[in-house]
Amino acid sequence: MCLVDASIAKFREQQLYFGTSSWKYEGWKDLIYRREYKTDKAFQAECLSEYAEHYSAVGVDHTYYTWPTAKAFETYCQQTPDGFLFIPKATERVTVFRYPNIKRYGKEAGQLNPDFLNAEAFIENFIRPLSPFRNRLGPVMFEFSQFYPGMLQNGSEFVERLGHFLAEVTSVGEMEFAIEMRNRNWLEKPYFSLLEELAVGHVFNSWTRMPSLAEQLEKAEGFDLPFYLSRILLQPGVKYEQAVEAYSPYNRIQNEQPQLRREAATIIDKARIEKKRAFTLVNNRAEGCAPLTISAIIEILEKASPEG
Repeated sequence: MCLVDASIAKFREQQLYFGTSSWKYEGWKDLIYRREYKTDKAFQAECLSEYAEHYSAVGVDHTYYTWPTAKAFETYCQQTPDGFLFIPKATERVTVFRYPNIKRYGKEAGQLNPDFLNAEAFIENFIRPLSPFRNRLGPVMFEFSQFYPGMLQNGSEFVERLGHFLAEVTSVGEMEFAIEMRNRNWLEKPYFSLLEELAVGHVFNSWTRMPSLAEQLEKAEGFDLPFYLSRILLQPGVKYEQAVEAYSPYNRIQNEQPQLRREAATIIDKARIEKKRAFTLVNNRAEGCAPLTISAIIEILEKASPEG
């Protein structure tokens, strides 16, 4: 299997970045991982350097669960070349309204989160530790799970609270940010106007209960977003748990989605036309194998524009 590393390098010259959501998947051995790793522990610790020979960016999901550390990102930067970008998730400490009632949250399970949209906590515990590596970071993604009745009154309240939070964190001037929504009915003019005003991106995300990428792109039409960031996560209508069970170990395409691929390529093309940056992150749960999905998206782009 020959992946499109050369094409990815050409796209990077146009500031069009490709990568996956996380990178430590043994199912990708013989696909992108071909070195000999003595142990599973060695693979987990060292495979990023081989990953970076193929792709220009990677999503860092683990920062969603705990505050990031400078030590971890120093190691990541040492393992990857200059120009390779990390696109981290903001820590759930500031994005979760009420902690899910599950065991891993301990005493906080089911409780309201007092640090929801707490700019001070985010600046101190996320921006400050990663500030030394800002030249190696793409946009930081704020993933907001779906808000249900009884959490926030409506989308207007969310946009108002989000606006206060973003005004503070963007004023620091260290990083760029993007918002990932899971409430499809809140993708309206006030939301996109706020993003435009503060030069914050929208994460065009393919998710169980979200509109298609094409529909999200249509809703964003007319707003001057600073960049285009897409996360190809799940097919609409498919639950995460179903995809994990069906697609593991993520070494082949299990459920090809031509329309999803075309819509992802359309967003990249729009960025190229507008001479803006684009970041495309693909998850294994979209079709079964993120590297092969990326190859398919790039094939579409190259057929539309042979020069890449």
